[in-house]
Order: sequence, then structure tokens, then C-alpha cells
Amino acid sequence: MHRYSIAGLVALFTAFLLASCGAPPVPRGTATLSGTVVDATTGLALAGAKVCFVYRGNVSDICDNTDTNGAFQLALLPAGDHAVQVTKAGFTGAREGVQLADGATATIRVALSPGLSSGELRIVLSWGADPRDLDSHLWVPQTAGDYEVYFSNPGSCSANPWACLDVDDTTSYGPETVTIAQMQSGTYSYAVHWYAGTGSWAGSDAVVRVYDASGLVATYAAPSNASEPGASGAAWWYVFDLTESSLTPKNTLSTNPPRTSAATSLGVK
Repeated sequence: MHRYSIAGLVALFTAFLLASCGAPPVPRGTATLSGTVVDATTGLALAGAKVCFVYRGNVSDICDNTDTNGAFQLALLPAGDHAVQVTKAGFTGAREGVQLADGATATIRVALSPGLSSGELRIVLSWGADPRDLDSHLWVPQTAGDYEVYFSNPGSCSANPWACLDVDDTTSYGPETVTIAQMQSGTYSYAVHWYAGTGSWAGSDAVVRVYDASGLVATYAAPSNASEPGASGAAWWYVFDLTESSLTPKNTLSTNPPRTSAATSLGVK
């Protein structure tokens, strides 16, 4: 005969309720979340993407489908730090954190990466309202020296260097995206250059996501302890190095790029 303590019986009953009832219900509030979903390789709106509120780690039935402008809205949400999950056929799904306040509307932009084939890799940069313009820089290893892929030298995904800048965003938020169509021998370096705008890296909400054929493989956020303005201080965020077999985080700020760059002598876009 089994004997259980009161605490044991409570634990068993709680486990039974969770198993029977599933995810906890979402308490309704007065917060609203609106936003847009775009293609990470074009920056254009994606219609028909499904956006669902995530509560305590569980995807809820509070959902909306994006319209022809890629727009969605979720209403009567509880305040606090939560998330949304965004899915669309042919794209890698995304889960984005959101901060909601009672009686207020929060706005986000979500970039979905189209699916990749084996051997391909994609780097997607997004950020907030300020700075106005962050730039992706990828140094591709070449026999005669590095090939720098950036807005003034976008490369090619159908020929050497087998890497290209898909989209260059100059008006806040991103996405700014680089795709590697074929990996080359040697070490790649990826960094973000603060091109224009105010604020600091810590307040930029800058995030870099790396995808391969399996989906999202790495996420890097700009250092949160960096209070100096990127424009007048550390204008370069060295994010990672990459080889055919490894991805090595760096996540450091500097006044100089990690490799020789033409960006330091550029004028206004």
C-alpha cells in the first residue's frame, strides 16, 4: 500500500491538472501589440504570416494573420515581458520578445528568413528606431585577400565571392541581410558598423541572427554594457568569426573594424 504526504498529494494533483488542462489560460489586459512582418532578403511585406501571442512559453490561440501590407494586431493582452511567434510556409519561424504596458500599443517589425539549402547560410541584422542606419560587413576569405561584402560592394550569390548583401536598410529597424551561397575555405568575419543615428549600442536593440538549412543556429545581441554613442565612440560591433566547421562569437565593440575596411573612407549614402 502506497502512503503519500499532503505535499505529495498536492504535487500529484497539480501535475494531473496541468496534464489535463494544457497551457495556462492567458489573462486578458489592456495592452495592444501591432507590427509588420517582412521578408529578410527583400525587406518587403509578407502577407499571410501567422502571428500568435506567447504566454509563459506557450503559444496561445490569440493570433492574427498579416494583411497585404504585412501588418498585424493583437489586442487585450496582459502587460509584461512576453513574446510572439511568427510562422509562414517556406520561411523559418521566429519568436520575438515584446514588452507590453497596460493601455499602450507596442510596435515591432519581424523579419522572416526564407528556407535555405544545405551549405547555405544567412545573417540577418535588425535593430530599433535609433540608430537610423546600421551596416552589415562580411569579410570573405579569398586567395588574394579578403573580399568585403557591404552596401557599396554587395558581392554575388551566383558567382565569386558566393556571398551577397540581399538588402540594405537605411531608415531604422532593418532587416539588413547577407547570404552566403557557398562556404569558402578559411575564416569569415562579420561585424556591424554604426553608420548614422543617435543613441548607444546598449539602447539600439541591435540583434544578429544566423540561419542555415536547419533553421536558426545563433543569436547575438549588441553588448548591453556599452553606453557610449556608436557614432562618436565604438562604431564597430565585431559579432563573430565563421569557418566551414565552426561559429566563434566575438561580441566586442571597437573604434576599428576587425579587418581592413573601405567603410572608414565612405561618404553619405
